[in-house]
Amino acid sequence: MANNSFRDQTIDDLARFEFDDSRPAKPRETGFARICWVLFWGNLGLALFKVTVGTLGYSPLLIIDGLNSAANAVVLTTIIMSIQMSRKESINEKYPYGKGKVQYMLTLAVGVLLSIGASLIFALSMRTLYASISFEPTGTALAAALISVGGNLMLLRFLKQTDLPNHKEELKRIKNLHTLNIAASTVVIQAILLAGIFGWFVAERMGGLSISLLVLLLSIRIIKSSLDGIMDRSNGRDMDADVSDLVTEINDDLEVRWIRSRNTGQNLWLDVNVGINGDYTVRRVDRIAKRIRDHIEREMERVSHVSVHCSPL
Repeated sequence: MANNSFRDQTIDDLARFEFDDSRPAKPRETGFARICWVLFWGNLGLALFKVTVGTLGYSPLLIIDGLNSAANAVVLTTIIMSIQMSRKESINEKYPYGKGKVQYMLTLAVGVLLSIGASLIFALSMRTLYASISFEPTGTALAAALISVGGNLMLLRFLKQTDLPNHKEELKRIKNLHTLNIAASTVVIQAILLAGIFGWFVAERMGGLSISLLVLLLSIRIIKSSLDGIMDRSNGRDMDADVSDLVTEINDDLEVRWIRSRNTGQNLWLDVNVGINGDYTVRRVDRIAKRIRDHIEREMERVSHVSVHCSPL
């Protein structure tokens, strides 16, 4: 029957085709939330550790680096909140698309605050560029920076072992955050070595300038990602190709004319226009559209709603 076209099938055939698909629906992914919690506690721990060591007087660069990890923890907090607010229970008459976009507004605020903080750090580092500093606690500060690099490498390794294709873009952004953290901690290590061992105190101030620029880059990325979500940027050709493949899996006679998608936090809403034989009855077209909706929602966990628009070929 799978080899027959829809032109050779009756309504009863289509009904049997629909109800014979007895595969269990894939459960909504909870793995992504678990990953975010692990990363949150990891970043929070690193932030508290570096800020504490830096506050004790071992290196002001550690405080700046600790704020970088704290920013990661805040971003992860907004993602976790979005996961909770993107549940179907949050969809009602007042919020027909749910409340998931609160993630973008929160991360936008975080990005703006980070950019302001990075600018202040940059200005402060410039003003104190040639001020003398104490080189006594070099060993402790160096050990703390090395622990930071090691912790972020462990978190990156944890991310690489995850297999969540429906969240690959979000995971990619989180990886970029930790890569910037490693770069910032590496700058701290270099500055401490040059300042504490060789006596080049300017190196620590230059380290402050470098880290502030890294934080500014991080804030720009966060702001851009937030604006993309608020303005409903397309999910890209790869996502469209995946949806088109799922539609054609129903039957090769179907023609996908356009696909529009929008992110509402951690949920994905899809509008698909499908070309169908113009001789089909309304009831028959409705069955095909329902089959397409069910198939897409079954195969793509992030999808919370699919609208199928049918037009005659």
